[in-house]
Amino acid sequence: MNHYLYKQFYRNRAYIISLVILLFAGLSSLYTGKKFLDRNEDIISKSASYQKKSLEKNIALHSDDIGLLLYYVKFNLVNEMPRLAALNIGLRDINPSIQGVTIRNLEEQKNNSDFFNPANVAAGNFDFSFVLVFLFPLVIIAFCYNLISEDQEKGTWKLLLVQSSNLRRLIDHKILIRLIALTSVYFILLIIALLYINIPLDTTFIIFSVSGLLYIIFWFALCRWIIGYQRSSSWNAVSLVIFWMGMNFIVPMTGNMLIQKIYPVKEGPKAQIEQREGYHNKWDEDKALTMQKFHKIYPQFRQYDATNESGSYTWYYAMQHLGDVESSGSSKQYHAKMQRRNNAAIYLGYLLPNIQTLLIQSKLAKTGMENQLNYAQNLKQFHEDQRLYFYPYIFQNQNAKVIDWTRQTVKTFTDPEKTSLIKVFLPYLIFIFLFIILSQIKFRKLC
Repeated sequence: MNHYLYKQFYRNRAYIISLVILLFAGLSSLYTGKKFLDRNEDIISKSASYQKKSLEKNIALHSDDIGLLLYYVKFNLVNEMPRLAALNIGLRDINPSIQGVTIRNLEEQKNNSDFFNPANVAAGNFDFSFVLVFLFPLVIIAFCYNLISEDQEKGTWKLLLVQSSNLRRLIDHKILIRLIALTSVYFILLIIALLYINIPLDTTFIIFSVSGLLYIIFWFALCRWIIGYQRSSSWNAVSLVIFWMGMNFIVPMTGNMLIQKIYPVKEGPKAQIEQREGYHNKWDEDKALTMQKFHKIYPQFRQYDATNESGSYTWYYAMQHLGDVESSGSSKQYHAKMQRRNNAAIYLGYLLPNIQTLLIQSKLAKTGMENQLNYAQNLKQFHEDQRLYFYPYIFQNQNAKVIDWTRQTVKTFTDPEKTSLIKVFLPYLIFIFLFIILSQIKFRKLC
């Protein structure tokens, strides 16, 4: 009987064509991801050369005016992109993987691009995660929606009742054959990704792969439950498509709107406005007051006083920083609200395996919201370190040639990986076992 079921499945041209199309879509997504990764790596590699040339040019022009030199020079911080990012592009096409900042005010520079909520999964890049989350379930639905109803509608169901001693096992064999076919395509794509994109075969990749496998199994468990009702083929198909649309569009979009309403983010633009106003107002304020505020923050520079100096770089860079200080409250609120949005998306993922899959895979690939927030915080620290390093040279009006410029290379931020296996796998396992139990109850009535 098992041999017959295998032959029956693989002789169906519609099934084979579906698998080929799915494989082609997966290969296209790998090509897209590889090109995106190569483009970003090219930009990052060229940034080192660009920063070096920019330094050499400005040193040649302004070596005797360090304050003016550092007004123009940008220092680059790379947000490390692992090879796995080719499978899940996430937010990396919206937010750059490298950002250059001067030692002037940071707020305006870091908010040139905004962050977006990962709960909004209704649209995304055509990457491997997109194919997995959106297209694999459609093929699973096409394979499973009529496993019982087809025989009932053809009139062969009663014959199966007579010939088979265990119809539940027969249905499970059919499901298993389809599961093997889909997972074979899935693992073929992963193996090709390993070789084509040169992704390291490490723990991160294994967790990434297992999360996708559990997502596929979840959909088979869901289909098993739906067909257990023994309704018509059209009823099964409509029910499963409604599940697919609800999970991938209706619930995520509704959840996204609720998250935006509960956590409205106005602090990003507000921080920029406050920074600009704080900076511009310093032109009309008493220099002594500006320097007093600056020295309160950095008492180590108390010896540098520009109160009686005209056009002093000491006062200029002090007021630049105070512009950031006056917008720091809104900036912190912005970061906190974006973190709450991200947490809300994570909680939503516990209820929807498709969002769980996207969030987990973007976290592993370091392309999600959490990575962007961590990078923004590290950029702030990077900017602080650069300022404190150059302030003494500026305040003492040193010649640029006394500085060791070889230290000013492109720096890289590496996001520390913290993955809880329980939080990754438990939501999948709960839903899989839930639908298996529910379908077992339905299968008891199989007749």
